[in-house]
Amino acid sequence: MCALKRIAAINDLSCVGKCSLTVSLPVVSAAGVECSCMPTAVLSTHTAVFTDYTVRDLSDDMLPIARHWKKEGVHFDGIYSGYMISPGQGEIISEIFDMISNDDTLIIVDPVMADNGSYYAGMGEEMAEAFRKLCAKAHIITPNVTEACYLTGVEYQSAPHSEEYINKLLDGLKKLCSGRIILTGVCPDENRIGNVSWDGRSGEMSACFNDRLPAAYHGTGDVFTSCLAALLVRGAAVDKAVELSAKLVRDSMARSIDSGIPHHLGVDFEGILPQFTAEVEKLLG
Repeated sequence: MCALKRIAAINDLSCVGKCSLTVSLPVVSAAGVECSCMPTAVLSTHTAVFTDYTVRDLSDDMLPIARHWKKEGVHFDGIYSGYMISPGQGEIISEIFDMISNDDTLIIVDPVMADNGSYYAGMGEEMAEAFRKLCAKAHIITPNVTEACYLTGVEYQSAPHSEEYINKLLDGLKKLCSGRIILTGVCPDENRIGNVSWDGRSGEMSACFNDRLPAAYHGTGDVFTSCLAALLVRGAAVDKAVELSAKLVRDSMARSIDSGIPHHLGVDFEGILPQFTAEVEKLLG
């Protein structure tokens, strides 16, 4: 039996709305990987759609947590960072990367700050600059199209996305991350959505597209990257990990549409997890 892998998930904890750590913990666990959580902040809900939410900044707690993990000799096969409550947390997370990673630790950065052509509440150019610095330390980054625009300075264009436009975004992202770039939310036409990937080592590109469903849900990016991180630390090939991660998102969305779940409450991935776990074991053997 293979040893249990472990990921440190550095992200916010939004108590309602199913995103960030409330997604990462169950999805990573269902993929057969231990998920150690480091919250960047605790929010009563996510910041999209909801109003009057409460926020507790946990910046002061993050380095002490990391130091304790280091003291206890906790080994991490992967580190996955997402939402930051402030640009200043970028320096903290960068220090944490250095503190708790080893030569075999996979670092994944999801620059969570924007979607649909706009920044999330309270975010702007300072956050983009903080994420640029973190991307430089990552082996894999997973920006959506909007985030890629803010990271690179390329003007945002709504779907459909031409091959020329996607290549322009990738060219900009290559200057920030020499590893693997997985650009999410790419729509080559009105009927398809998916991901385009570039491998900094081989220079190879690949794409994975599914039918575009008639809905948009908050937290799907967290579902995708949480699944991706877990599969990769278990040794899955990147293209296979991207494919299964995208399938989990699509299956969760389809179930949510059938159930009439409001988009701001996130997707019903819970009902898909038994099937997902079986698919993971079939993939990895």
